[in-house]
Amino acid sequence: MHTIHHTDLTVLLETLQPTSLLLVDPNPDALPSKWLGSHPDCQVKRLQRDILHQLENLGRFDLGIVANTLEYMDAREAGMVLARLRDLNTRRFVALVPVGEDWPAHPTHWQTSDLLGYGMTMLARYQDEGKPLTLFHYNIHTYKTTPDWFNARNWANPENWDS
Repeated sequence: MHTIHHTDLTVLLETLQPTSLLLVDPNPDALPSKWLGSHPDCQVKRLQRDILHQLENLGRFDLGIVANTLEYMDAREAGMVLARLRDLNTRRFVALVPVGEDWPAHPTHWQTSDLLGYGMTMLARYQDEGKPLTLFHYNIHTYKTTPDWFNARNWANPENWDS
């Protein structure tokens, strides 16, 4: 099983301090036990199978963590999971994804451009037996910043129009 390096995950958790956490990963050791032990009030929900169906009944979480999942799902269904996490179920999430065709046992092969298309950014790159793993991040607050030209100061002031 692929894991986000515990140091990187601990830094992420310490930085974000989530009060609710959605874990989409069949790996029982995915979360650092030391962090969990020092944050007993953090609500953790783990999904391992029938993910898309379960997401329909869940509320919104501060942070989602996805690993060992997307590459084993049909690409369409995995895309729907990413869209739900992005749009409805999390404020931000990270996904550890094997990238490229170097993973013959996986039914779905992801490219960096696929994940960037969901509004995600690259956080880290890892190697697993010489094969690329990439940690992607989505944050609703930094997804799309409003350009400076798109504000009332520049276009919605009739007094600035030439009459």
